[in-house]
Amino acid sequence: MTNKEARYQSIAYEIAKRISAESIEEGEKLRGRSLLASEFEVSSETIRKAMRLLSNIGVVEVRQRSGIYVISRNAAQMYVEQYRKQNEAYRLFSDTQELLEESERIQKLLQKRIKRLLETSKNDVFPFDFFTVKLKEGDKNLNKSLKDIKFWNETSGLVLAIEADGELYQAPNPSMPLESGMSLYILGDDDVKKKTLSLFRNEEKA
Repeated sequence: MTNKEARYQSIAYEIAKRISAESIEEGEKLRGRSLLASEFEVSSETIRKAMRLLSNIGVVEVRQRSGIYVISRNAAQMYVEQYRKQNEAYRLFSDTQELLEESERIQKLLQKRIKRLLETSKNDVFPFDFFTVKLKEGDKNLNKSLKDIKFWNETSGLVLAIEADGELYQAPNPSMPLESGMSLYILGDDDVKKKTLSLFRNEEKA
C-alpha cells in the first residue's frame, strides 16, 4: 500500500464513516470535489479517485452535471469494516517486519559481543573463562530449555552458544530444547562449571 493509495482510500473511508454514522443521509448530495479537496487538503484528482472507489462499491452514484449522491448506507458500513480490517492486517504485517529486523540487528550485535568476550577471555585479561559441556543420553533436564531450568539463576553462567548437528547457534534462544549431543559453550569460572554439571549430570556421572 503506497502513501498515495492510502490517502485516497482513507478519504473514502472518512466519507463512508460519515454516511455510516448518518451524518450524511441516503439520497443526499455530497459537497463538490473542490470543497472536499479543500477540506482534506488534497488535489481534486485524489478526491476523484476516492469518489470512484465509493462508486465502484455502491456507496455513492456520480451523476453527470448533477453531482455525487449517497445511495447505500449498508455499502458504506461494509467498506468501513473492510478498511479497518485491511489496515489492522497491514499494521500487523508492518509491526512484525520491524520486529524481525530489530531481532536480526540484536542477533548480529550479540554475536559481535560474544566474539569479543571470547577473544578477551583468551587474552587472559578477563576474570572468567569459557568451558564446554556436551549433553549425553541419561543426563538430567534433557528436552527442557535454559529458561525452564533457570540456568542463569542456578549457575550464574552465560551460555554463549549451543552447537547442535554441526551448527553453532550464537546467543541461542533460551527456549531452545536441550537435547543429547548438544554442546553448550558457557562463560564462567570453576564454580559456574561445577553448578552447571550438577544441573545435567547424575551424581555417578559428575
